[in-house]
Amino acid sequence: MSITDELVANAERYAESFQHGALALPPAKRLAVVACMDARLNVYGLLGLREGDAHVIRNAGGIKPDWAAEAFTDLEEDVVQSVRRIRQDPFIPHKDAIRGFVYDVTTGRLGEVKL
Repeated sequence: MSITDELVANAERYAESFQHGALALPPAKRLAVVACMDARLNVYGLLGLREGDAHVIRNAGGIKPDWAAEAFTDLEEDVVQSVRRIRQDPFIPHKDAIRGFVYDVTTGRLGEVKL
């Protein structure tokens, strides 16, 4: 089982006990948190936030990509575009296990995007 398969199985277990339903898009606390992308930092745990409380923006400190952030209306197409960028990036050495997912905020489930 690959690490991605393990994460997808974890997501399915999470969705089975998902009880939030449809959370409002604006964060409940009217808050955005910009945090380091360091994997050791659990922003929600540290600040006592729950799902839906805040927008959490993870930032790779000091790194500026050569592409502009874009708004999108089609989640699956955005994932396809993002995966395409990853596959074309010469600085990413291992590209054999790239997969894309869309998170359904009403069910708590991950849906894999067919690439």
